[in-house]
Amino acid sequence: MTLEERHLRVEGVLDNVALICDFVVEQARAAGLDERAIHHCYLAVDEACTNIVEHGYGPVCDFCIIEVHCRRDDTALTITIIDDSPAFDPLTRPDPNPAAPLSERGEGGWGIFFIKKLMDSVTYSYEDRHNRLVMVKKLSKTAPVREVAATKP
Repeated sequence: MTLEERHLRVEGVLDNVALICDFVVEQARAAGLDERAIHHCYLAVDEACTNIVEHGYGPVCDFCIIEVHCRRDDTALTITIIDDSPAFDPLTRPDPNPAAPLSERGEGGWGIFFIKKLMDSVTYSYEDRHNRLVMVKKLSKTAPVREVAATKP
């Protein structure tokens, strides 16, 4: 089993969300994900990191850091986002109802809803005064290569 890990540590500001997303896209490509799965990873990471900056850290924050760990193996890409904003488990929030009329849909909650729909697994923990959001995107199984017997002309 091939195992490879890459890490990125940046200041937790909106300007760095694109840098984080680019890093994750690079790791998703290296893992062998298809373009659709790569886009899913991009959207999930963009939403999670934007929420950390806007809701966790707020507009003024000294020494706010976001760490991203990408672990690739033969089966999946695991993306771990770590921050030290106040503890908040986004997975405890009830999912919004997409079937409800627009006038009855509340604000908020849509980002984590989409993250859960786009990724194969999403877990949260609070360890050592750090939020840890772990998102997994499985590599799709490719069709077996068929051997074709060569024919003589």
